[in-house]
Amino acid sequence: MHKVELTFVVQERKVHMANSNGRKGSKFETDVLKWLRQMGVLAERLTKAGSKDEGDMVAIIAGKTYILELKNRQTLSLPEFWREAEVEALNYANARGLGEVPLHYVVVKRRNSGIENAWVIQDLAQWIKEKQ
Repeated sequence: MHKVELTFVVQERKVHMANSNGRKGSKFETDVLKWLRQMGVLAERLTKAGSKDEGDMVAIIAGKTYILELKNRQTLSLPEFWREAEVEALNYANARGLGEVPLHYVVVKRRNSGIENAWVIQDLAQWIKEKQ
């Protein structure tokens, strides 16, 4: 009986930790969405779809569509974050029959800073493409 109670406590703690991280990520997404809208950007959160995820958010600025992958993590893993953004932007394009993958970015929460100070990550090829 004592063993069952101990197992229950361990399981409860695991769930709590996962939910806490999920809440942090969800709050960051909500805060970014609100901030973008305050800046006059048309932005919407995208529905989670497992392996077919299309990013966390879509933003339309000056008629261009951008797919945003948002991360609120203590440890940064830029290659992992970037691969996820690339795959999800491709999923977004495929789901809509777009001939071109939208520009996509990773937005990373900066510790102890406001939303306006979040980092935006992209690769050099996209940066040039956006500027042309």
